Amino acid sequence: MTTARTLTILALGLGAGGCAAQIRPADPRFAAASGPIADYQVPVASMLARKFATVIRQQYDFSCGSAALATLLRYHYGLPRSETDVFTGMWRQGDQAQIRRVGFSLLDMKRYLADHQLRADGYKVTLDAIAGRRLPGIALITFKGYRHFVVVKGITAEHVLLGDPSLGLKAVPRAQFQSMWNGIYFVLTSAPQVGTSNFNGPRQWQPIARAPVGQPFLDPLSVQALTLSAPFYRDF
Repeated sequence: MTTARTLTILALGLGAGGCAAQIRPADPRFAAASGPIADYQVPVASMLARKFATVIRQQYDFSCGSAALATLLRYHYGLPRSETDVFTGMWRQGDQAQIRRVGFSLLDMKRYLADHQLRADGYKVTLDAIAGRRLPGIALITFKGYRHFVVVKGITAEHVLLGDPSLGLKAVPRAQFQSMWNGIYFVLTSAPQVGTSNFNGPRQWQPIARAPVGQPFLDPLSVQALTLSAPFYRDF
């Protein structure tokens, strides 16, 4: 992002009010079956559970910031932080009255990361710049009058892949995202090679119901499923 300029501390202090409450899908289960060829077990998860496979759900109305940062650290930098870890750290150092009123800010995130020897900054950028740099980050969007933090996990020519702490993983049209976004993009400047290796790849796209980047289809069939796909039922 050589053409982008670092935001001032005032810009980093923008709040994130109106984050939605947590959604609690049922835990994944396993479906087992026996057939004439072999016994097999297939993992079954609801579509809602799949949406949160690489997104940490927010626990409180005003905690989308802590959930978004925990998502970025865990799923894009391999740092296993929970929302509770991040929430507690930012809450302890922040203006708690303001946090209750408008949520966490980018400045709260920057301070938390600095305490853990991680560098981060906010930039004013375009979607094309993000796609070219291939670095995951946190964006502040406005939806139906509420400001909300989301993680940008990937970008194609048509869509932006978001990790939304209230709704899970979703792909939105670029024009729609552009209309909600203020152009501010918050990224870790520590270990950029780790971030780029976990941006816009099959692992990020796979949980949603569309073909991931670089692969022809969503999920290959298991060996057991291929075995069962034989014409012994005389159906032709």
